[in-house]
Amino acid sequence: MNNLNDSLPDLMRRATDDLEPESNDLVERGMRRGVTLRRRRTALLSLSGAGAVLATAGIIVGGSQLFAGNAAPVAGPPSTAPSTPASAQVAKPGTPTDTMKRLQRLLPQDLKQSSAKVSYERNMHHAEVVVDDGKGASLITVEVITTKPNPDCAGLHGSCTVRADGSVITSYANESIFPYDASKNPWGIKNTVVEIFHPDGRLISIRNYNAPKGDGVQHTRTNPLFSVKQLTALATSDQWVFPKEQDGPLKPKGNGKPSVPLEQTQQTLKSVLPKALQLTQPQTWGGGTNGHNGASYLVDDGTGAARVEVLVQYETPVTKCTDEGPQHCQVRGDGAVTGWSKNEPSYGDERQAVNGVLANRVELHHPDGRMITMTSYNGPAEKDEKHTRALPTLSTDQLLEMAGNPGWKFPGTGTK
Repeated sequence: MNNLNDSLPDLMRRATDDLEPESNDLVERGMRRGVTLRRRRTALLSLSGAGAVLATAGIIVGGSQLFAGNAAPVAGPPSTAPSTPASAQVAKPGTPTDTMKRLQRLLPQDLKQSSAKVSYERNMHHAEVVVDDGKGASLITVEVITTKPNPDCAGLHGSCTVRADGSVITSYANESIFPYDASKNPWGIKNTVVEIFHPDGRLISIRNYNAPKGDGVQHTRTNPLFSVKQLTALATSDQWVFPKEQDGPLKPKGNGKPSVPLEQTQQTLKSVLPKALQLTQPQTWGGGTNGHNGASYLVDDGTGAARVEVLVQYETPVTKCTDEGPQHCQVRGDGAVTGWSKNEPSYGDERQAVNGVLANRVELHHPDGRMITMTSYNGPAEKDEKHTRALPTLSTDQLLEMAGNPGWKFPGTGTK
């Protein structure tokens, strides 16, 4: 009989080869609440991510127990043969029920399961179940999606890596569902998430909560049941099935508006910034047919260098204030919707005391669908860097004035 435990280090290493080093579960880069939600919508073509499961006790991938523990393995002989990476598999069409069956089969068998649900939207299967290891109920969701391929980390939330096979993996651990506004998360709910974007347009999104629901109920455990490493191992299973072939990868639809060179957006940002600032470390993201352009500088007024960034794009017109986005919102007389937040902390927990980064953020939504977001920090990055000054370099009034400059050009995705 093969010694299965001897293969565990190799299996774990293959599942996590391309993850960045961990620090307090994983190096996390922050959720930019208004900005990132919209960037992520662009990346997923309006399909939100969510996802699934694994365990401290054990998980089964391709018939092999991946993590040693007390959980009983599913039926089938164990094997130590190397598994084929999920990105190399031919995606077989399936149904939402198939997705649920695989989720429940991959779960450690000693976990109590309840409240299983499935749903379906075009190109997306959603399955969820509440599991309990005796230390508190924990919601697990998985979504398998066929969508537009996402070639890089631009605009994705969390720690992100482009793997050698072209797949993109992003993750974050134990994060408050509203990291910038504790008043919107009185239940203390956190989630841990792993998403893998395959080059052929398949996306698997795994999410685990420290509560039996994603919001509206008190948390039942300190942190979600499963770690980033465990969810990554689950996401790389070759057992997942994706929507039917006729619902295959979405083809990008042009909006009839031409793209704008990233260099032009960078130059416009430079032109609207106060002239007294010293500008270094220019960066851009997006461009081409992505439908959004992003640009940033490290700016210094003599009292500390800090990041300023901009995102410009077209969106479905926003006509009123909602709960999503910055803390404050106003509808102007010309129909534009403006939003702003002052001194947002990067983290919603004790980690904020370590780096102390704050952000001033504004959004300007024009009635014709043009949207611009500008953010000023009091440090060189939103997360994983220490602040360099007491407050962000630019005020929300300054950011709103710059966002309203007529020189901005908004990128489209080409002809329809």
